[in-house]
Amino acid sequence: MDDDDVQIPGSYNQCSALANMQPHGDDPEIDTKPKIILMGMRRSGKSSIKNVVFHKMPANETMFLESTTKLQKDDVSKNCFMDYVVYDFPGQVDSMTDSAIDYTNMFEGRCALIYVIDVLEDKGPAVEKLVSILSTLDRENKLDNGLDRRTAEQSKHSANVSVFVFIHKVDGLPDDQREEEQKRIETSIRDELNHAADITLNFKTWLTSVYEYSIFHALSDVNEKLIDHLLPTFEDLLHRLKITCCMDTTLLMDVSAKCYIAKDNDFTDHNKYEMCCDMLDLYTDIANIYSHQPYDDDSYSCVILHQVTAPEVMLTKYLRNNLILVCLLQESCLKERGIINQNIRKFSKGIGKVLQVQSEKPCS
Repeated sequence: MDDDDVQIPGSYNQCSALANMQPHGDDPEIDTKPKIILMGMRRSGKSSIKNVVFHKMPANETMFLESTTKLQKDDVSKNCFMDYVVYDFPGQVDSMTDSAIDYTNMFEGRCALIYVIDVLEDKGPAVEKLVSILSTLDRENKLDNGLDRRTAEQSKHSANVSVFVFIHKVDGLPDDQREEEQKRIETSIRDELNHAADITLNFKTWLTSVYEYSIFHALSDVNEKLIDHLLPTFEDLLHRLKITCCMDTTLLMDVSAKCYIAKDNDFTDHNKYEMCCDMLDLYTDIANIYSHQPYDDDSYSCVILHQVTAPEVMLTKYLRNNLILVCLLQESCLKERGIINQNIRKFSKGIGKVLQVQSEKPCS
């Protein structure tokens, strides 16, 4: 009998979590790769976001990037866990009417529109352009208004475009002005949508900067939206692992992009997420000294973090395709190290089965 079929004290079985997998669509006419579409005014920071998150460009080098002059399509699947296609629109183009750009398939399939607003510039033209874009998408019944996925699938049209507004370059604002500016911009967008286009839309705003972890946290939220058909299964597996092993936090992270793919159900401490990013950077830098391939199927680490209150342990286990499991727990829990390692192996098997099912069926 396989040791993964043996039920040991304090262990869990991933079968019930796998049973929650939702069916996928199988329409061959729709491009199945998730898309991130970056739009905004000229020099708002769209290309900087793409290069810092998906291509690991140091933030201080983004100031030397030239302004985007034509539509750029970037498949980032070689660098990241998610099989994304990122479209970077030039800011000077009238985004939805330019005849030189083919919009036929761009907004089909699973899609996230990220509209970037430079918080240090005049927001009026940026809001006006966003409203124009959303009005066009609304007329084509593309906007996702937060309907349950099964409800959306039963409707006549597939509302598949989720909207995120990144209020960018907030590193140039004092901390006490950021939330106030966020509320002002969000109110302005909603008022313009209601007045100009009579649109009621559920969209999310994020305060972001490439010099802070805020940009990675915001893209993590986009990640979760684009894999919402898998997210309940991932979260259930993470939560079961956390409860079984008495862990404080469990995250599935993309090693390269430093975004979390999924988190346990009780995760609220964003400072811990930033700490995990720092430790992954450190681990990768050290591993690169000894190998050109810092992660493989056997990669595993255990680091004791001496906190002010009590020592905390960070465990990492590389799974596959730039996907890594990150666990935070109290040092006292290490006395059950054997059970923890066994359950991490079972968790890895469960994630492998989820991804295998996903690879065998096209996404909706």
